[in-house]
Amino acid sequence: MLLVLGVSTLSEAQVKKAALISVFGSRNLSDNPLDTKLYEKILKDSSFNLVPVVEQFESVIQKNFLPQFPFPFVNKDEVLSHPEYRSLEKLTRWADDNIYTTPAKGYIPIAAYGIADDEEAIKKSFDYLPADVDAVMIAYIDFSLYDEVGMGGFSKKKIRAHVNLKMFDRSVKRIFKLKENATSDTGLAAYGGFVLETQKIMPMIESASKNLFEDMKEKLPKSLNKMAKKLGK
Repeated sequence: MLLVLGVSTLSEAQVKKAALISVFGSRNLSDNPLDTKLYEKILKDSSFNLVPVVEQFESVIQKNFLPQFPFPFVNKDEVLSHPEYRSLEKLTRWADDNIYTTPAKGYIPIAAYGIADDEEAIKKSFDYLPADVDAVMIAYIDFSLYDEVGMGGFSKKKIRAHVNLKMFDRSVKRIFKLKENATSDTGLAAYGGFVLETQKIMPMIESASKNLFEDMKEKLPKSLNKMAKKLGK
């Protein structure tokens, strides 16, 4: 299992109250466009269901991490039940996607990848949130298949789970980010990049996610609290 800590603040901005506006998971197993064909069969497999993982992810964020910040977050129901929240869909690239993206129940998937952010949706969210909210957070989990070992065209692949928490101010400037990852306990066989045992993908994702959530809950609170205080001065 691999754990990499990556917590950083990008400014000394003061935050008095924040809101979690998006929680989702990505089913895309590689950032390399050339891998799309390799994993096309997996993406179309109905057993590749991220809903339980994403719901657990959202629960960990709500119960274990938001309370660690030195400022309050708007209640989840207040964020999601407002009529204007659904209007953000038209400003996002993934709202109608059911292949690559799995949102937590009630949430809209809002992109926050750095080079591909739904900036208009992020900015628009401040229009309906309480006036004292000066930051919004987007949380997502994604996965990557990588070669652990390989020889002669054959390889053993594992899954790495990545969590990202990103916070933006009213000008859509990113003021806080947390990145963390952990790997699956088991692997699977591949030849020429093609996965030979697709039925093992979901158990590997569950394994990597379990390792990630356990390590997040155990090791991150102190680091998260220390860095988040920079936003609560």
